[in-house]
Amino acid sequence: MNFIRKIFEDRIDEETHRQFKRFSKGNFENRAVIEIAITGKGLKVKTSFEFVNDLTNYLVNTIKDKVHITGGIITTKDIKEGLGFEISNIKQFAGVKTYEIDTEIAKDDLFKVMDKFPDAVYCLSFTTESGSLKTKVKTPKAAKPGKGEDGEVKANYCVFSTSDLSLKNDLVFDVKGDFKKFRATHDFLIDELVVPKEYENDFAMARAHAKRKGRIIRHLDIDGRQETKEHDLLV
Repeated sequence: MNFIRKIFEDRIDEETHRQFKRFSKGNFENRAVIEIAITGKGLKVKTSFEFVNDLTNYLVNTIKDKVHITGGIITTKDIKEGLGFEISNIKQFAGVKTYEIDTEIAKDDLFKVMDKFPDAVYCLSFTTESGSLKTKVKTPKAAKPGKGEDGEVKANYCVFSTSDLSLKNDLVFDVKGDFKKFRATHDFLIDELVVPKEYENDFAMARAHAKRKGRIIRHLDIDGRQETKEHDLLV
């Protein structure tokens, strides 16, 4: 289940909280951009970086045994020890490491590293019988969506294609009926950081564990028809 759906259905979990760790108080517009086109072959999905781990996790589940994967794992931690696959190169900037990958990886080995380092961003490109995923390898800060000539925010970080139409029900959880094209952007309006008492005197821990309180506004375009939805945010 993608993190936007979890917020609107009040199913907040640790993965949802991770999406908001980098945010302070303020208004953050045009985030979590997603575009979906229904084709004769299934779904074509384009998104901003926020959905990369959700899409990666979905496609990893469809690996039969091993698959060739390219891309990178972005994290502040050292993940080399105990890996079941080869890292081709490591880049580092301002304490953030990008572990570049271009090798065949077993499904179980990939899940092990994803479970051990859930805060990492998995910018992976690979194909299974169920679909294909292509992602850029950029840190969240560098991956802030740009705008096209028409001023519209781009969904150009991930491109995901699948024949599994059931995935539409998760990504477009609040739209009834059929459509050909769908687009959503989200505004995060954060009014307050609710810090647990035990972390009030530790800035780093306070930022990591604080809940972001405010509202989320969901802007939808369904075959040209505009809708706006809003929900309280406490994550």
